[in-house]
Parts: sequence; structure tokens; C-alpha cells
Amino acid sequence: MTRRNECRGRHAPGGAGTRLGLAVATIIAMVPAWAARAEPLTPFSVINVSEALTRAYNGRDAVALHQLLAPALQARYTPEMLRTSLSLCRVLTGEILRLSTPSWGTRSYGFFGVYAETGVFDMVLEIDEAERVVYWTISDEVTSREQQCEVGGSAPLPGD
Repeated sequence: MTRRNECRGRHAPGGAGTRLGLAVATIIAMVPAWAARAEPLTPFSVINVSEALTRAYNGRDAVALHQLLAPALQARYTPEMLRTSLSLCRVLTGEILRLSTPSWGTRSYGFFGVYAETGVFDMVLEIDEAERVVYWTISDEVTSREQQCEVGGSAPLPGD
């Protein structure tokens, strides 16, 4: 057997290399997309989530808002509860016309200006490593203990 044939024999179809490749492909396919996110948050992560949040908010889309939440908040808030929260928020702000860029924060949280139909408000948004909402509030007084428009944190559930 020549050296050339020896190399071919090691890489023949069905060999160890193919089985290993198949095993790796199977494992990758089984990992959910959000868990496979290995890259760190970018400088635009919190901005991207804020834009998606604004689309759901203005669209009164409780299901889309629910999908933006971190798993712990998804378990805590049903889409129907979020529909109630959105109604309470919209009483305060009406439609959101635009958001500022974050005036302060990091890659995982930001303080935004909210320019809405009824005035200018503050928004605090915190996200996790999977770019899902961990905490969100829109307020005219963010230091107040009681917030009309809040999801996460120690906010009481709608209807409590």
C-alpha cells in the first residue's frame, strides 16, 4: 500500500472523522438558538431591544412583548397580563414617537428619553446576555417606588 492510499483509507466515508462530524452536528442542532449565542452583548444590543420594544408597544402587541422578555419574566407575566400593563403604560404616554439614544448605561442597560404623545418620559431598560428584557419601565419619575408602567423588578403583577 502506498502512502497515498494510506491517507485515503483514513478519511474514507463512514470513518471516525465522519462519525465525529455527525455527532458535533447533532449536538449543535439540539442547542436552542438563544443558548447558542456565544458572542457578548454589543454596544447596540440595548438599542436594538429598545427599538423592538417600541414596535411592540406602539403596536399594542402583548405577544411580541412577551417574546422579548427573559425566561423568568415570561414565566411571571402572561400575554394577557402584559396587555393590561401596556394599557396602563399607554394611558401615561400615548404613542411613543421616538426614543433618544441611551443617555447613560452599559451594554446591558440604558436610560433613554421617551418622546411620546403626552410628553417626555424616562425609560430604563435592562437586558440579559441573550438580549431579552430583564427590567423595563417608562416613568415621569423613575425614583418613585410605585410605577404605572413597569415590567420586572419588584413591580406588582397586573391585577394584584
